[in-house]
Amino acid sequence: MLSSTFVLLFAATALALNFDWERDQLTDEEAAPNAAIRFGSTLAVTAPPAGCKVIPGDAQWPSEADWASFNETLGGALLRPTPLGSVCYAGEGYSAAVCERLKRDWAGMNLHTDDPTSILSQWASGNTCPPTSQPNSNCTQGGWPVYVVKATSVRHVQLAVNFARNQNIRLVIKNSGHDFNGKSIGGHSLSVWTHHLKGITYDADYTSPTGSYTGRAVAYAAGVQAYEGAALMRRENMFMIIAGGSTVGIAGGFLQGGGHSSHTSYYGLAADQVLAITAVTADGHVVEAHEGKNEDLFWAFRGGGTFGIITSVVVKAFPATPMTSGSIRFSTTPPRGSTAAPLSTETFWAGMRAYWAFSLAICDAGGLGYNFIYPKSSSTGLAFTVSIAVPNMSTAEYRRFVRPLLQQLHDLGIEQPMPTLKRSYIPSSFEEEDEPPTTSKRSAPGETTGHTLIASRFFSRTNFNTSSRREEAHLSIRHLVEHGDLTFHGMNYAPTLAVAGHPSNAVNPAFRTTVLHAQGYEPNAHWDGEAAIVSRAALSARHERLQRYMQVWRDITPGSGSYINEGDAQDWEWKAAFFGSHYPRLLAVKRKYDPQGVFWAIGAVGNDEWEMRDGDGGRRQGIVTQDGRLCRVGS
Repeated sequence: MLSSTFVLLFAATALALNFDWERDQLTDEEAAPNAAIRFGSTLAVTAPPAGCKVIPGDAQWPSEADWASFNETLGGALLRPTPLGSVCYAGEGYSAAVCERLKRDWAGMNLHTDDPTSILSQWASGNTCPPTSQPNSNCTQGGWPVYVVKATSVRHVQLAVNFARNQNIRLVIKNSGHDFNGKSIGGHSLSVWTHHLKGITYDADYTSPTGSYTGRAVAYAAGVQAYEGAALMRRENMFMIIAGGSTVGIAGGFLQGGGHSSHTSYYGLAADQVLAITAVTADGHVVEAHEGKNEDLFWAFRGGGTFGIITSVVVKAFPATPMTSGSIRFSTTPPRGSTAAPLSTETFWAGMRAYWAFSLAICDAGGLGYNFIYPKSSSTGLAFTVSIAVPNMSTAEYRRFVRPLLQQLHDLGIEQPMPTLKRSYIPSSFEEEDEPPTTSKRSAPGETTGHTLIASRFFSRTNFNTSSRREEAHLSIRHLVEHGDLTFHGMNYAPTLAVAGHPSNAVNPAFRTTVLHAQGYEPNAHWDGEAAIVSRAALSARHERLQRYMQVWRDITPGSGSYINEGDAQDWEWKAAFFGSHYPRLLAVKRKYDPQGVFWAIGAVGNDEWEMRDGDGGRRQGIVTQDGRLCRVGS
């Protein structure tokens, strides 16, 4: 049990570690004689000329012998992977058969999760080395890391942090690769791949380090994914907060950015449940953070982003909590085989008004309205689909709950039968099995790999609690879909402080008044080997266009914000959007624990202290991709 593990380990060490591999740590005795891997407190780092991270070709870049020595210190955990699509290009690694399989499975997230460098939305790599049917075209490393430490112990993580910091090499962190903005890749970098740091245990009677909490808890490691959390729920007949996408790593950006789920309106966010954190900080040391130790770091990690590399966390768990759900769909284009007359455009949008009026009831019932509006140009035509899920309702109670919405749609001429209902103790997006999803399974929303430019905005209760404000919000969403020809994705939930239990954490304050987490995006099809690579200029133009549509939403949501994990990291107002009033305090924590900017990421705290430049040091214009040199601003 978790509690006995804590007692045993706490007696043996100053850190309350959760898993055996966390005891395998770098020691001062081993690190001190080797300047390349010394801890940060024992080595002053001098930046190279121009204040940039070193890249291959620089005199300061480690030699092949240096890398070989580092690999020996790691026990062989250092990888030098080529981009995933490189098998499609002429040369030593070319394989037509493997390339065809790659192109077939490219849209499935699991393919990229299990790769050392590949990520969900790959435009940030600089569009380098896509799978192609033209083997004589050009494949470059681009924004993909040069070296990767396949971490299977805390020692591996410490060594990677120390080596990158001491050698002035850019460091990036990849877990599962669910990344819209390129935070977990970086050109000319060393990457820490935490995917293989595994372990998850449940304790029905856990006591927190300070004794302030006693009850159900789960300890899980950095590489644990949502499907593994779902499997534990089934085995132990309990509930914990996990991401909706089955391959999402739940201790990484999900938790550190807030972490919404199917039960957000009922239990709060993932960051609200954290009891203790074990992490490696920028100086290479292992630290524990909870409400009685390193409290500033504990506060910042829970919702404020990356301030170190988390190796494991302990979170609250809850009694098994059933969720009853059903789906509604209507469109201006009837489904194939349907005899229903097509809806007019105005009737469709009248149906949307009815849904928005009902959405507050979903939030107030502790539920989730998970919805999409597809534009006229999509394969379905102008279409709306929503899954309405509410906890602790019987099927009879659920039918009574949704009947007013169905009646209003009926009165508008939108015929909707009572939805087919599902009652489940596990989020409905998960298969009833304990294995990772295969590439052959249909991907859940948000798990299809492509080149998505995405932006998001929180609409607060004040945007919906009067008919005039609700109409204003409705028209702004219609504008994005009709005039922008963009896909809308919305989640109606309300992670208020009352729901979350009034935790003191760094979660964006705008989250606490939200009743609609709204997204706009234009998902491009995955590279199929035929489509032309999008130039940076064209990508920049698309980004500017998306931001102009977001400005309409900003104008009617003053003081609100955006979700850092599902937003545009290059939002024109990123500090206020992602962190709100917490930003100054978060920046102070960043400068205390990471003064050299070891854990830099686009859109993260301290983002504006560094910039991407071309390899020759030239400043870039337009959208930021990760295929350049990272330099301090002003150098």
